[in-house]
Formats: sequence, structure tokens, C-alpha cells
Amino acid sequence: MRRTPIRRRRPLRPGAKSLRGAVKPLARRGSLERRQFAPASTAQRDAVRGARCIVCGARTAIDPAHLVPRSLGGCDHPLCVVALCRTHHRAYDRGALDLMPHLEPHYRAQVAHAVAHLGLIGTLRRLTGRRDPGA
Repeated sequence: MRRTPIRRRRPLRPGAKSLRGAVKPLARRGSLERRQFAPASTAQRDAVRGARCIVCGARTAIDPAHLVPRSLGGCDHPLCVVALCRTHHRAYDRGALDLMPHLEPHYRAQVAHAVAHLGLIGTLRRLTGRRDPGA
């Protein structure tokens, strides 16, 4: 988007400084440019190596999906991730996938680790993808 120069209707007061050129515009990302993300740790990648997707059972393109992302206080511990295929990983990150039915009872240690980060209600909201888990 190109900006048109706006001219002042009134001149600046004597002694006032102009901000023109002093404030840098925000850098904008192109629509195809990807956001930076921190890759999973070696221990996390080892934890899901050779595993199947916990939702569909696929063996191809398995990613370590963070139950609690680092932006919300997650860590590099292997219990912070579960194995998801790329399709289900993206759906979970968007909040469109409820992981709770797939985590019980085999992944209780991962759920307990998530509770340590977010608390019980925060973990329930994150894993179900719903704002009101009781609904």
C-alpha cells in the first residue's frame, strides 16, 4: 500500500520538532513469507521418532506437536510433545482438533506435564480447543 503525502494545514509552532523521518514504519511481512518458529529439541524429536500419529495412526510426516507451545510457557522436555501427522498438527495448532480423547489413557504423563505448565483449566482449554470446556 502506497501512502500519499499529507500536507499540514497549519505550520508547526515555533520550536516544535517534526516527527517526519524520526519514526520508522513497521516492517510488514508478505503473504507468502513464513513466521519464524523454534524447532523441536533433539530429545523431543527422538521421543516421536518411529511413532504413529496418535489421531489417525499414520507413519508418514510425523511431527513433534507441542501440547503447550513455548509462547505459552512450554519447554524442551520430551513430555511436552506428542506425535501428530502434519494435517492433525496444523488442525491442533489452529484449535480445530480436540486431542483429549486421543491422549487418554496412554499419554497421561504428557497431560500431567502440560498441567504443570498451564494449570488444569488452561490445559483443558488448550487440549480441547474450546474456550468453555464444559460446553
